[in-house]
Amino acid sequence: MLPINVPSNFRIIAHRGASAYAPENTASAFKIAIDMGVKEFELDTQLSTDGIVVLCHDKTLKRYGHGPQKIEECNSNELIALDMGSWFSSLLFSEEKMLTLKKLFSIYDNKVTYHIELKGEVENLPQQVLSLIHNHNLLDFCIVTSFSFEALKSMRVLTRELRLGWLVNRIDMEICEKAKELDLFQLCPPADLITSEMVELGRTIVHEIRVWGVSEKSQIAKKQIEQILKLNCNGMTINWPDWLIH
Repeated sequence: MLPINVPSNFRIIAHRGASAYAPENTASAFKIAIDMGVKEFELDTQLSTDGIVVLCHDKTLKRYGHGPQKIEECNSNELIALDMGSWFSSLLFSEEKMLTLKKLFSIYDNKVTYHIELKGEVENLPQQVLSLIHNHNLLDFCIVTSFSFEALKSMRVLTRELRLGWLVNRIDMEICEKAKELDLFQLCPPADLITSEMVELGRTIVHEIRVWGVSEKSQIAKKQIEQILKLNCNGMTINWPDWLIH
């Protein structure tokens, strides 16, 4: 049943790294994805109190075993010292620390494509992410995404060159009008709601339709992936990137 063959230009995007096999957004998760042959990462960015872009999905540290403190209320020294692996497996990953975007860029440089999601509420996050992209000469290797239209709007004010993708729950005329306003590169609907009508409409505005939220159950995931391929979508984020092969 697995892996499923996909076209050579289909984006197999390791969701927070190979996050089914290692703690999300950590060095191990990205290394496992590379070992699987995956060349595209999805990752979550937030800003520390001292202006450092760190990789973390949740707004707080609770799920990772460090209480209700908000990421955006901590400084970078506190954050990068945290054990970000024991919540997943204390035996295998207790040495995993929180990564910074700068560190991830320094490890993989232009060897991969980065799908960088803007999270949190700090207004300066788009500027700091863009500065790091420029400093590492990775403009052509990054796609910045967000559920927040305002965050994408802020990024578009800063640059017309960077590819942007909007994570949405549907694709309709209202969404397309907003996407056109920002000259978006991608619209990213969920795997369980994607339809041929959405793909057809979205393609009138953006270059790519990229899907998120593939099921954790292999039988359901297989059906979703088959539907995504049938609709000629351009790629997907997936926790199990080895379920797909070019």
